[in-house]
Amino acid sequence: MIKTPFKRVACAVLLAAAAAAGSASAEYPERPLRFVVGYPPGGTTDLLARRLAKELGTALGQSIIVENRPGAGGNVGAAAVAKAEPDGYTLGVGSAGNLAQNYV
Repeated sequence: MIKTPFKRVACAVLLAAAAAAGSASAEYPERPLRFVVGYPPGGTTDLLARRLAKELGTALGQSIIVENRPGAGGNVGAAAVAKAEPDGYTLGVGSAGNLAQNYV
């Protein structure tokens, strides 16, 4: 069973991805999404990302590929998301240190 805070996070991620996709595309998502995790597999962040990817994939009717990019305390994953094409098909998860304090 999904708890209310998890639903809020899932909705926030979905809205952010839809906003990034813009109105230029006919139907979002047209292809699989990429979910970058800046930490190694099996950790808390990875498990959260995989659960979120499963629920979002079901809701969107599209595959979501979880890609672990560990290194430098999550900065490698954050850099991969920052350098990705801004089309709404690359999502990322990280910590406050990676997302707010570092210049990528």
